[in-house]
Amino acid sequence: MEEVDLTILGATPGEIARLTGLLPPSGSLEIAGHPFSTHIYRDLKLLIGTTGLGKVNAAAVAAAVLSSFRTSEVWNIGCAGAYGASGLEIGDVLITRNCLCGDEGILQKEGALPTSTLAIPLILKDGQPFYDCFPLDEFLSRRQIRDLLPAAVYTLGPFWSIQSCEPCGTSQRGSAFNVHYGPSLTVGMASGDTQTAEARFRRHGALAENMEGSAIAQTCLLFDVPFLEFRGISNMAGVRDKAKWNLDAALDHCIAVIKLLLDKLLF
Repeated sequence: MEEVDLTILGATPGEIARLTGLLPPSGSLEIAGHPFSTHIYRDLKLLIGTTGLGKVNAAAVAAAVLSSFRTSEVWNIGCAGAYGASGLEIGDVLITRNCLCGDEGILQKEGALPTSTLAIPLILKDGQPFYDCFPLDEFLSRRQIRDLLPAAVYTLGPFWSIQSCEPCGTSQRGSAFNVHYGPSLTVGMASGDTQTAEARFRRHGALAENMEGSAIAQTCLLFDVPFLEFRGISNMAGVRDKAKWNLDAALDHCIAVIKLLLDKLLF
């Protein structure tokens, strides 16, 4: 089985294009019908590709990758919608501490009940049940991610560099973004209005929502592979008017965070 140091997965080509564009390619292949490329960067062998939208695609492609490659860890990157009361703004980057499951459990007219009410875990791993949450704190600590990239305000510089911006000068405030650590919620259907988003925030306490993260986290747990998730905030959850989104800022800042970690981490 071929070995790679790191696999990076995004749902759509647009979520990985900036990253593959700045890393010299060393090969291309197809996995489960999806295009992937290999790259050598700082003597690291990277495998980068797309999963398609949603949990089923994400889990299926992640499982296909992990069945074909021996990878040291998997990162999920891309965009997310932030909840209005989360404190996140468009252009910020959320590094996930806990992948929360938004759809599993019991649905009743009073609201949703978690998977734990079924008394059947999604995974029983080494005697530990996992119901609605896949914690990532252990992997963040092992990689010393918070030491390399503390929660703070940053600005985007040339060649995808970022630097701390505390305090920011007046001229820098427009380009500044925050890096946050916190829970992220994975859902099968994105919030279609602000009322739905607010209800999800109250129910789960997550900072943002996405459509793939917990599925990849669950797959990696089954395969005993460390997992991390990085999401640029492209919109406020429940706001479907794309004129109010900023995909470029979300992806620029997310990829800049990834590049900083690739430059500094030891594998």
